Amino acid sequence: MFGLRTALPGARSLVASTKSTPTNAFHTSASALARPRRSRKDIVIQIRKNNLQKQEKKRLDFEASTPDYIIGKQTEFTQSLLRPQSVFQAPLAAIKPVTPESNTTTNEEDATTKSSGFAFTTSSSSPSIFSSSSRTPLIVSTSNPSGYQHFLTEQEADLIFEKVPHVQVQELMVRSTLVNEKIQLPIEQQKAELVRRITALENGNAKQVTLENVRRAREAFQRAEGDTGSPEVQAAVMTVRIQNLHNHILNNKKDKHNYRRLRMLIHQRQTVLKYLKKTYPERYHICLDRLGLEPRAIEDEIVV
Repeated sequence: MFGLRTALPGARSLVASTKSTPTNAFHTSASALARPRRSRKDIVIQIRKNNLQKQEKKRLDFEASTPDYIIGKQTEFTQSLLRPQSVFQAPLAAIKPVTPESNTTTNEEDATTKSSGFAFTTSSSSPSIFSSSSRTPLIVSTSNPSGYQHFLTEQEADLIFEKVPHVQVQELMVRSTLVNEKIQLPIEQQKAELVRRITALENGNAKQVTLENVRRAREAFQRAEGDTGSPEVQAAVMTVRIQNLHNHILNNKKDKHNYRRLRMLIHQRQTVLKYLKKTYPERYHICLDRLGLEPRAIEDEIVV
């Protein structure tokens, strides 16, 4: 043993270093940085959190894509409907109220004919046919109305206000030889013009505008002449009334009575369209496209 130490002088230092070196110094970095192993409970909790986040994201996406149960999308039919605000704000005609200043005319060609508070600009060749009134004059609508009251169509209006004055003059000429056509025809035309402007929608009320929209809905969705009871016509008429009530409630939020009527109309329209889907699926999808409604707005539960 003594001879070994003398033969190997560095053997003592090697033995000393091996004794002083700890055993854990030889561990690798991979094992030192390894993640601690999670328990089964932690794994289940994390999976549940991920599932709840996915469900919340699906719910938000579903609510973002929820269709409008009341108005729906804009279509050619819905854009053709008249709005009371736009109808009553139409540009006024060239009719000025009777004022003391307008009673005196400086030019014979600018003489005015006064009738029940209205002042129509006429030529000097047309005699005055109405007497002036002292009450506050009314302002009638534009000379090109957007529609007429009492379900008067454009063809009927053209017949009454354009052709009837000529027929009336001819009848008067047959009755009396003293009637001059050049004098009597402007008189009859002024009468027809006065009636035409009174019957215009601009001089009506919101109810008259709604009735005109109902007439247009029936004509647009009827399957035959005089059809007023098919599911498409019923759904279209309900859509007109729903939009009318919706616009009313936006301006009168405390009107609970009409709010209940709005909910009832929406559910009635849903019932009619469900029946149409059950009996005629092709007509159902065509009707939805024309009304601007989506299937979800009819088939899902409606909360208004």
